[in-house]
Amino acid sequence: MDGIGGVGKTTLAQHICSHQRVRSHFKKIIWICVSDDFDVKRLTKEVIQSFTGKEATADNLDSLQHALSNHLSNKRLLIVLDDVWDDALKESGQCWKRFCAPFRSVQEGSAMLVTTRCPNVRDGVRTMEPVRLDGLDEDIFWNFFKLCAFGSEESNNDPDLEGIGRRILPKLKGSPLAAKTLGRMLSMDLQASHWNSILESELWELKQKETEILPALRLSYMYLPFYLKQCFAFCAMYPKDYKFEKTCLAEIWAAEGFVEPQGGVRIQDIGSQYFEDLVARSFFQKVNGGYVIHDLLHDMAQKVSEHDCFILRNKTDFDKVPQNVRHLYVLHNIDFDESNLLSLCNYTKLRTLICNNILRSRLLFVMDHWCTKLTRMRVFCCPAISELPYSIGNWKHLRYLEITGRCMLKRIPSTFCWLYNMQILYAKKCTVLGNLPGDFGKLTSLQKFESRGVSVDSANQEGQGIKPIKNLNQRIRNILKPQVSIPP
Repeated sequence: MDGIGGVGKTTLAQHICSHQRVRSHFKKIIWICVSDDFDVKRLTKEVIQSFTGKEATADNLDSLQHALSNHLSNKRLLIVLDDVWDDALKESGQCWKRFCAPFRSVQEGSAMLVTTRCPNVRDGVRTMEPVRLDGLDEDIFWNFFKLCAFGSEESNNDPDLEGIGRRILPKLKGSPLAAKTLGRMLSMDLQASHWNSILESELWELKQKETEILPALRLSYMYLPFYLKQCFAFCAMYPKDYKFEKTCLAEIWAAEGFVEPQGGVRIQDIGSQYFEDLVARSFFQKVNGGYVIHDLLHDMAQKVSEHDCFILRNKTDFDKVPQNVRHLYVLHNIDFDESNLLSLCNYTKLRTLICNNILRSRLLFVMDHWCTKLTRMRVFCCPAISELPYSIGNWKHLRYLEITGRCMLKRIPSTFCWLYNMQILYAKKCTVLGNLPGDFGKLTSLQKFESRGVSVDSANQEGQGIKPIKNLNQRIRNILKPQVSIPP
């Protein structure tokens, strides 16, 4: 299935997968977001995890593909590869053939559905006549655009705006995503002068390929308030198809310093309102279990933050990290070794580091070096770890710390109490063994602390708003009192 970005390929594929006849025909439906990094080992692992619900443990491609072939043997399945790029055809197509090899064992009647913006991918992987998605018909598209811009299919009884809107319409090339994002942006200001400035923008004149970002999306981003621009651009550090949770992202934005205080309103609540504003402008889409960013909008976020945000997927990516990178996401890859991770100490402007299931046995050693060298850190998320290094006291700017995996946290060092800017501490799946440091109560900026069996939120006090830990309600004080020195 091919077509320009934002035309509805992913949406149509989702509808196909949710159709009752499709669900009853296939034993399993596997959905993989491919994007522009066609790494056969990573994708094979993702298929195994999607099929079994468990993470693949093998460390070489032959073993992984053998395991996948066994899992799929005589099973009737539908596999959807969403957003495939030219990278899939590298090595003269051998890369694609290697990926497909384990699927020879599936039962007859199985199918693979590929969505792509690239005509050469369509021609290189198809085994039957492709489905080409063109833009919506003009009448339907105009009604949809009016719904986005005016909130109904009426033109707000304004002939001037209707005239301008009809002249903008052909520039959107029938793309529902373009109509939705630009229409929502236009709806924020129903002045004819504003609409004319959009119509007459030079961005419409830029030549572009089918695979590139639509001018309508660039315009929608350009007209965002600055505070929303930086919040959205920050999201480029997360991989495509990542499911965002509003409260968590708002807390991270606040920790990064992206959220402007407004009187006595809790800063994380202001961040949540920023998120809702971006949802209203269609920069986030609600899905089951959270929110996602459309892959075309994600491309745009990556473009505007290409020197600030980076994702490490493979070992070769360590040579591509921008020197002034501020926000880094390390995907799980068993090929990453200690030297790879220690090399991150060179990027001293790092403010955000999110790691997934990396090098657990040596993470304490690596983290000790990070804490010594990366002293601007504000947000840090790591997998299960048995203890925090003494050097964590160097992270004076740290405001958000999350330990994501299940673990027994044996020790929190006394230097942790030097982190006076700490706002959020999550160790939701961790059991904290032994006592917390006696000076834990000195973390007067701390607003949330969650570990297994302990949950503290200073904003839950009725009428108290944001208060330091010394003002926690009596129930929470009783939970912590045996472990923590809390001021009376």
